[in-house]
Amino acid sequence: MTEATIVKQQVLEKQKVIDEIKTKLHSASAFYVTRYDGIDVEKISHLRKELRATKAEMKVFKNTMVNKALEGTKFSDELSKILKGPNAVTFAYEDPSAPAKILFDFAKKNEKLVIKGCLFENEFYPAAKMAVIKDLPSKNTLLSMIASVLNEPMAKLARTLDALKTAKEKM
Repeated sequence: MTEATIVKQQVLEKQKVIDEIKTKLHSASAFYVTRYDGIDVEKISHLRKELRATKAEMKVFKNTMVNKALEGTKFSDELSKILKGPNAVTFAYEDPSAPAKILFDFAKKNEKLVIKGCLFENEFYPAAKMAVIKDLPSKNTLLSMIASVLNEPMAKLARTLDALKTAKEKM
């Protein structure tokens, strides 16, 4: 294998990783950046398992690859500032706030996990402003709240009609 072939193969492999990151970014509703160095494999594996249960995925990519994938996006500057050192990125594919709760709970027990920032519903949040996200109700809770608000007028109408029917029958 010639040196040119090896270089070409390396470029293709790097582009494949960049494309993978871009695909994950486009399909994710949230993207969290955390510093994880110093945490043992068992704890990280447990964290990844908890994240998978919420349809989220934690991966480790080279910062240069993530920065390349982010090029041309409106958040590339902010994210490139926090992509220093050993980082893991977490992609939330369904409920965007569920991974935040898991990451913050894990960080309370393991101070070596540092939550550096995130893209949440197409907005950048630095670490200082992320507490808002972890305190959001889950998507299912919000949907339940909306359903109950929408259901109440119908239930009230049904009770009123039933009361009218009962009153009419007594006459």
